[in-house]
Amino acid sequence: MTTDTEITIIGGGVHGTHLAIRLLNAGVNRERLRICDPNGLLANLRRQCMQCGMTELRSPFVHHIAQDPFSLREFAKQRGRQDEIVASETGGDRPTVSLFFDHAEWICEQYSLAALVESTRATALTDNDDHVEITTQNGRHIARWCLLAVGHRRLNRPAWAAELPSEAPVDHVWDEEFDPGRIDETTTVGVVGGGITAAKCATTLAQPSREVRLFARSPFRVKLREAGTDWMHFSRVVDRLHELPSASRERAKRVAAARYSGGMPPHVFRRLRRAIEDGQVDLYRTEITATTAAGGTVVASCRDGTAHCLDRVVCATGFGSPYEGPLFDQLRTETALAAGYRNAPVLADETLRWRREDGTLSRIAVSGAAAQQVLGPFSRNIIGARQAGDCVVGWLQRSERKPSRKHVQTDQRDC
Repeated sequence: MTTDTEITIIGGGVHGTHLAIRLLNAGVNRERLRICDPNGLLANLRRQCMQCGMTELRSPFVHHIAQDPFSLREFAKQRGRQDEIVASETGGDRPTVSLFFDHAEWICEQYSLAALVESTRATALTDNDDHVEITTQNGRHIARWCLLAVGHRRLNRPAWAAELPSEAPVDHVWDEEFDPGRIDETTTVGVVGGGITAAKCATTLAQPSREVRLFARSPFRVKLREAGTDWMHFSRVVDRLHELPSASRERAKRVAAARYSGGMPPHVFRRLRRAIEDGQVDLYRTEITATTAAGGTVVASCRDGTAHCLDRVVCATGFGSPYEGPLFDQLRTETALAAGYRNAPVLADETLRWRREDGTLSRIAVSGAAAQQVLGPFSRNIIGARQAGDCVVGWLQRSERKPSRKHVQTDQRDC
């Protein structure tokens, strides 16, 4: 069947961008490659960094969108910006957010990735034997392969927040319209959560004229990374994960146990501790159990019996299941693609291709958080994007077995 594209990537975040680069380096004809994202390349990540006040990445400088792990370091060196790679007492020096995005923008320009982006949202996928039909807000097109590289679509909101009227001053930190810069300087703000995002949000909002109250029910968990370093590579720990049944409760438990949920790195904890000690952030070791909207404010009742009148509430309570969202819902209900425990996609461990209910492999592959039962606890991060690239490029090259016009790989000599 004649197709409009060889490969369509759904999602222009870290995973989609890195996969596009890997495919171009592997020789995929750029005229047959498309990226669908309504917001553009890395736009959601930029917004989220702004929303939580992130100034430095948690990941070391070797984790970025380019294929060469030392590309960012060379980029900084050539521009005299080595001071923007922040030293770490435990190794793995981290780039500033500004340096990370400047490097990412430069890499995207080298590959002319913006020209591959269609500014639209995919609304439905139809799996066929020899192609994938992709319906978007702009229309419909046919691809030989589809790489699903979307992030979380559902936010985790406390039950009490859902019961408040829509006009109540309650936000989730990842709401698209949330902007911490629009919060009045004299506002009393309640931040809900005990992980890295809550800590960054609370310290970013802290100002001399603003009262910030952090509601964290559990002790802080200080961890350098989100999981053990063994999970960064295709090592024995990943092999043991793959020995368990695909898309199973057992795999879900293994990944959940490996992830340091709610953890924050030492540099974030130190900043939060200073803010608490200096009186910039008031810490309440309790849980909000009920709220009432009252004259433009929110009265929060807590498990310890206290009550707080807040001008604004910001929930830093994470995401829902990575298997939720309009596109995943459509694929489960309207196609023969197989799903397992809690709707996890049944993926081939070697290729990330989504299996059909009859056991055959579809032409849809999955990357990102939804591939965590294959890639492990780092699946949603830049590390996971690199792992996904290793899987996807390998099987695509094997499936083609024919020459194609090769894109010239970016070299630091072109800096």
